[in-house]
Amino acid sequence: MGGVDRTKDWDRVIMHVDMDAFFAAFEIRNVPHLKGKPVIIGGDPRFRSVVTTCSYEARRYGVHSGMSVAQAKRLCPHGIYISGTLKGYVYTATVLISIFEKYSPIVEPFSVDEACLDITGCHRIFGTVENLVDKLKKEIRENLSLTCSVGISPTKLLAKMASGENKPDGMTVMDRNDFKRMFYPRPVDALWGIGDKTKEALKKIGVITVEDLAGKKEKELSACFGRNGDGLYVLAHGLDTSDVYSIDNRPNEKSMSHETTLAKDLRDIEQVYSTMLWLSDKVSRRLRRGGYVGRTVSVKVRSKDFKTITRDYSLSCPTDQCKTIYDTARKLIPREYGTRIPIRLLGVKVSHLRKKHDDIQFDLLDDKYLTKLTLSSLAVDRIRDRYGESLIKYAGTRF
Repeated sequence: MGGVDRTKDWDRVIMHVDMDAFFAAFEIRNVPHLKGKPVIIGGDPRFRSVVTTCSYEARRYGVHSGMSVAQAKRLCPHGIYISGTLKGYVYTATVLISIFEKYSPIVEPFSVDEACLDITGCHRIFGTVENLVDKLKKEIRENLSLTCSVGISPTKLLAKMASGENKPDGMTVMDRNDFKRMFYPRPVDALWGIGDKTKEALKKIGVITVEDLAGKKEKELSACFGRNGDGLYVLAHGLDTSDVYSIDNRPNEKSMSHETTLAKDLRDIEQVYSTMLWLSDKVSRRLRRGGYVGRTVSVKVRSKDFKTITRDYSLSCPTDQCKTIYDTARKLIPREYGTRIPIRLLGVKVSHLRKKHDDIQFDLLDDKYLTKLTLSSLAVDRIRDRYGESLIKYAGTRF
């Protein structure tokens, strides 16, 4: 780049750090003889598990994240399949966050293997953006023996797309003009967040490339895609203005949910209820951790033939309690599902959230009962925080 600071006129300098094939790289680091081999991280191929990630050697066979493990087996039968080491991944993610926080006070984790940092002004401490990135990469290599790819842009959206341009162990600086030059000729699904269904829907209105999408008026996209049309317009023009939020400074959540694709179709209603109890427990735990209560409970049910339905019910009093969420979710499942219609996916969501404050008024008739329920939930939370999630389970859960 000839020593020219391309970021000097930017209002913001955003860095997106994406670990290279994180889960596979973690396993290869721990078992060195796996180096250079097609390593695929995913569940048991006998069930409906998907590829979490894979080594670059496996990608040469067409294997990629999100693909079913069964399909990956067909493409790469001689690959080395590993179910993964969750505790190790989570620990490594915490180390990564501690490293990121040395380079910016504003770090927003996207997942265990990627994060956005607002480095506006911070990079000047290191002289240039390149110096900051080199030092960050070196620290990650020395502490974790892992590599990462970095995108530098004036927005979160562009930074995320830039980080995927020079993998592995690369760095890309991309402003809006670079974005147009690099992405406009590409198929529309080169944009982050556009999948197969959206791609097909866009094709019906004559949109094949990113440039085609950028040529559509915002009103036209909104007429075709509703509120999602606004998002498509922003994507195509790289206009994202969202802020980077640190863990302690995130805006209020709109909803919290958990869903699971089942290893085998459920045909037993009791197993359906057991799964719903497990999902309700996961959601209620997240609500309490975030200090939220929610008023609307929703269920998502997908049948064997991929037909998906959703149902919801708004409570008179907001809750963060598993029993309340479960009792409501259970009633929302149509009678024919799990009996006549086999189920392949289940989900539970709580929305219309608000922060939990002392001024929330509970039903006076249930006040003593709710107090006991709240205290027992908090006791269970403390035990799980200390000894792990699996130590205490609701009777009847199948997980």
